[in-house]
Amino acid sequence: MAQTAQLLRLADVRAALSNGEARRLREAAALSISEIAHACGVDQSTVWRWERGTRKPRGEAALLYGQLIEDLRKRTEPGPPETALA
Repeated sequence: MAQTAQLLRLADVRAALSNGEARRLREAAALSISEIAHACGVDQSTVWRWERGTRKPRGEAALLYGQLIEDLRKRTEPGPPETALA
């Protein structure tokens, strides 16, 4: 079961990189490539290549990046609509 979850996260992070969502989320959160690289335990050039599609993320670093993307999505999702009190 855990392996399936990891594969789904890997597929998600690769899709988010392919369509530019990962970079948009990072920039919207004002996070630098250096900060992402440090959090994922990779070199800055690695993240740069991920975001430009010249390299696919793999292994533990990809899973960490996937978790970060998921958390950034949650921060940018609109909350439930507020209802007016009578």
